[in-house]
Amino acid sequence: MIAKNIKGKSFKGCVRYVMNDTAKLLEVEGVLAGTTEEIIRGFAMQRSGRKEIKQPVGHIPISFAPEDRERMTDAFMVLLAKEYMEEMGIKNTQYIIVRHHNSDNDHLHIVYNRIDNNLKLISVNYDYKRNIKVCKKLKDKHGLTYGKGKERVKREKLRTPDSVKYLLYDIIKAILPYCTDEKDFQDFLQSKGINVEFKQRRTTGEIEGISFIYDNVSFKGSQIDRKFSYGNLKKEFEKNLAEAQHQERLKQEKAEIEARLKAQQAEREREKQELLRKQEEAEKTPLPKQNIVVLGVELTDEQQNTLTSGAHTFLENLMSEDGKTKFSAYAFLNDEKNTVYFTSENPDKFIKYGKYEMRLRDKALIEDGQITKATVKWWGGGSYAHPYLWKADKADTEYQESWGDPRLLKEEQKPKETKLKVPKVQEKKRGRGI
Repeated sequence: MIAKNIKGKSFKGCVRYVMNDTAKLLEVEGVLAGTTEEIIRGFAMQRSGRKEIKQPVGHIPISFAPEDRERMTDAFMVLLAKEYMEEMGIKNTQYIIVRHHNSDNDHLHIVYNRIDNNLKLISVNYDYKRNIKVCKKLKDKHGLTYGKGKERVKREKLRTPDSVKYLLYDIIKAILPYCTDEKDFQDFLQSKGINVEFKQRRTTGEIEGISFIYDNVSFKGSQIDRKFSYGNLKKEFEKNLAEAQHQERLKQEKAEIEARLKAQQAEREREKQELLRKQEEAEKTPLPKQNIVVLGVELTDEQQNTLTSGAHTFLENLMSEDGKTKFSAYAFLNDEKNTVYFTSENPDKFIKYGKYEMRLRDKALIEDGQITKATVKWWGGGSYAHPYLWKADKADTEYQESWGDPRLLKEEQKPKETKLKVPKVQEKKRGRGI
């Protein structure tokens, strides 16, 4: 994996170059994934916020060794590109990731805006040294081929002691990600006939070095590779242990979450069964006769049946809530039939409200923040429609509309056979004077 950081002045030239006939757009962030010109316009628009910046274009070509070709799926290339940008501090900005198929080596191009989404300039100071460090880190992390070095050495042509050295290198590199302490490491190598010796300080007994012996040939860890000095090996053990502990915690947390969800599901099922049992008992038990009392007036059977059927009735000698005034008014219920509303005029009178001509009662319910299945004049008044109308907030100037009941879940939208039950209506006076 080799990367190069390039700065430029023009998104137009850079984007057109990378979006050639062999290009495949793998990922887009912050610009339209449309035509080349749309991508250019997206970059240019954000760049215009900092016109004093002379080189706003960031261009990073990244190529990979032929030995890694089989691993270079589109998804893996995107992963490597995004990890590279993260390590280089290229964040919170527009970018495109493009794969090219115009050469023997698999490679991609990153084009990004050095002016980020907050119009801050992304620094490229010391990017040469950082680039080398980041490429090495990603190659080690994902086991990618180094352009030069031990991975390219032809083992079959080596003789002792070099053949032993490279054998040790290959084995240690392969097992190291799975070892969490010195004992794991030592036990595995000994199973392969490799002896491990630790050098200890005479004064403290603390381990300060490591050696490997195979076929009567001995190498210090740092002689095999600097990564295999005892200090670096210990860091890898600690990192592997932390990762193993993290994975174990995740496993435990997942098990705990699944157990809680299972318990919650069982509790919901129990509550559901209990509710069904109570409903069945309630249906078997006849409701006592109880007439509604509204602001001191007990309704007659006829008036009560009229209200609960959805119609309106005229009531006299109603007592105001402060108990000082008597009045008469038309009364009707809301859709849920749990609140009485009053109007001084016939609530079935049609008035213009918003884009519809609707009943006065519908307007009263909407203004009070209720959801109502309104009756509106349709197609010039020759017919009627019944949309659901409401205000999310009483202070809203416009109401909202839906042709399905917004109070129900989607799976409950299907019509159901229901038994009318008359709850006790609150003695609540609303909408007077509408």
